[in-house]
Formats: sequence, C-alpha cells, structure tokens
Amino acid sequence: MSEDVVRIDTALGWLTYRAAGDGAPAVLCIHGFNQSSVFWEPAIARLGADGARAIAVDLPGFGSAAEAPGPYTMEAYADRLSALLDALSVERACVVGGSMGGVVAQHFALRHPDRLARLVLVATGARTPDPAGALAKADKIATSPLTDADIAQTVAGFFSSIPDHVDRLQLEAIARMPRQAVAVEVMRSNANSNTLDRLAEIEAPTLIVQGRHDRGRTPEHGELMATLMPNARLAVLEHSGHTPQLEEPDAFLETVQRFLLSPDVP
Repeated sequence: MSEDVVRIDTALGWLTYRAAGDGAPAVLCIHGFNQSSVFWEPAIARLGADGARAIAVDLPGFGSAAEAPGPYTMEAYADRLSALLDALSVERACVVGGSMGGVVAQHFALRHPDRLARLVLVATGARTPDPAGALAKADKIATSPLTDADIAQTVAGFFSSIPDHVDRLQLEAIARMPRQAVAVEVMRSNANSNTLDRLAEIEAPTLIVQGRHDRGRTPEHGELMATLMPNARLAVLEHSGHTPQLEEPDAFLETVQRFLLSPDVP
C-alpha cells in the first residue's frame, strides 16, 4: 500500500482512500471497473488545493482495497460509501462517479439521499447498453480470467487519444486486477443494474459529464439521464473519450468546480 493511501475501518468493513485538502465541500470520487483511486489523483489534488476536502476511494476488490471484504455489488458499494462518510465524520458529500463508479453513485443517491449534497455523473449511464453481452462476458471471465494484455487494452480504450501516462494506469490496473470471483460478481451486478425508472427520484442538483468521443457511454446516454432527472444538466467535453477527468483535466475541473460551487444550480 503506497504512503498516500489511507486504510480505514467502517461499520461495513475496511476501505482505502486517497485524500487532498480539508475544507469544504467534501467531494467523494468513485472509480470505474479496471480502475482505482489513481484515476482521480490529479482531480483530487486540484480540488484539495482549491479548498475542498477531496476523497478518492478504492472500492472493495479494487486498487489498494483488493482484499477488502464484499459483497461486491453496486448496491453494497453504495452502502459501504455511506459507512465511509460516517467513519470520516462527513454528514453530506458531493459525489462524483465515473463509468461504473457513476452507477454506484446513482445507487448512493437513491439509497442515501440524505448524505448527498450534489451529484456528478461522468461517462456513465442508467443501464448497461447490452446487458446480455455484459453477462456473457462475465460468464466467460468466470472460466477464463482476463490476461494482462486484455486489461491493458481495456485501459487504453478508455481514451480517445492515448495520454503519456497510460503505461502507469495500465500497470496499476494489471497489478490491482480484482480477484476472479470478485470481478465476475462486480460485472454481473453492473450488467443487471438499471436505475432508468428511478432517476426522477434523485432530486439533488446533478451534473452529467460525457466525452464527445466516448464509444461506450455516448453523449446520448447523458442526454437521456438529464431528461429524466428533475435537477440535472449535461456538459459534453469535446476532446474526451471515456475518462474526461484525465483527458481534459482543465476543462473537466473547471466545469465540475463551477457546478459544485454555484449557489444556483442546475
């Protein structure tokens, strides 16, 4: 475990996280599949420097929390994050979720609305575009685990243009790949998740950020969510794929900070 990662016990089991800053608001960042808190390092550094209390969690089974106990489902992750806020003495947080982390963030908003100040959904959607295909992929991994080359290729696919530091992200993903059973449980839960009919229940101010060149979660996914949520607006970043916080960090953070700090949102 690297020195900048903190392990903490919660009422639902231990977790790890990275943090920057100690002011307000509290901002909780959630990574996606084949990712970890490393994907949020530059963002939380900037948010912390600008006065926020920025926290990037490693979900159980991923990153520094690879050995953390389950269950490893979207709903269980949402509950574990509420327990993390308790352990950190944070009453309410602005929650930022990317990709699968955005799915977890939606479940957090539905299960723990009293803990949510504002919501940022990044490169995500309300349902898996091809649930049957995703479940078939999970079944395949159950009998034939992902290779290092598979993982590296998946990470490279997050970007519309490959960044200079992609090697580090690929090595992190390879080194921290969830255990086979964990990966399958996570993938099945994500594939079966569908919040589409409940988005209207999320009343917190919400910003939806999509990359123009995201092949997996297109701007249309964001448009659909924005039309169904009562206090949501959509921002499309023109030079991003599936990971806008790393592909367009300046534009991403300017957009997110404006939303988080605005007194009148959306």
